[in-house]
This record gives sequence, C-alpha cells and structure tokens, in this order.
Amino acid sequence: MKSLWIAFSVATLISTGCGQNADKSAENTKVNQLTEQQQVQTKTPKYKCPECGYGSDTTGDCPKDKISLVKVGWYYCPECYMCYPAAGKCKMCGVELKKME
Repeated sequence: MKSLWIAFSVATLISTGCGQNADKSAENTKVNQLTEQQQVQTKTPKYKCPECGYGSDTTGDCPKDKISLVKVGWYYCPECYMCYPAAGKCKMCGVELKKME
C-alpha cells in the first residue's frame, strides 16, 4: 500500500510539472538580479567625494574620508573642500576650483 501511494505521489508531481516551475522561477530570479545590477551600474550619483570618488544620492559625509560630499556639477576647492556653484577661485584660500564630475 505504501509503495502504491509513493508511486501515485511521484506520478502526480511529474504530471503537474512541479520541477519545471521551480526552474522557471530560478531563471526569473537570475534575470531580475541582472536587471537590478545593470540599473545600479548605470545610475549616476548626485554627490561624490572629492578624495576617493565615493558616490551617493544624498548629501552627507564620505564614510571613508569623512569629507563632505560635493554635488555633481558644482565646483570645489582641492585644498579646503569648500563648494561653489560657479567656477573661479576659492574665497577662503584663493586656489582655483575644480569641477566635480
């Protein structure tokens, strides 16, 4: 009786395609992971660290260098890291500003 029950259970699993659904969901998961990785790689940060290049979508300090992040497109002083929206010289130390790209 047990062997008949096991044979019936195996036949039911095979006929319903239980294993095929698991394979398809694993493939879909891999595709979704690749898509998320591509989105992360193509997304450009709004703020960057002038020292190491760390990027973030929010303002704050670099976790590695503890320096304030500079908004991409703005200008910063390579000496004192003051930020300005336009090119020119630093008002604190007189050094030529660099554009954050």
